[in-house]
Amino acid sequence: MIGSKHLLKPGRHLRARRLSLNLTLRDVHRASLRLARELRNPAFVIPPSRSHDIETKTITPNIHRLYTLAHIYGFDLRELLGWYGVPRR
Repeated sequence: MIGSKHLLKPGRHLRARRLSLNLTLRDVHRASLRLARELRNPAFVIPPSRSHDIETKTITPNIHRLYTLAHIYGFDLRELLGWYGVPRR
């Protein structure tokens, strides 16, 4: 089982990327709303409070939110999945 210490690392990486892009949690929320409208699926929306939890707690985002984060932050989705222990096969 993966310990909570391991799960904090992805959140720190995500926060560092967000800050390097000069994005606020609200900016991420707005971008996620645009993506959700484009894809016609509200599962891609990331409220600011959820972004905060992903960055600071042991919250593992669902696949839709991981996709959104990869899209907004310019990451390859497979890289993000790897941060959460999903192997690249």
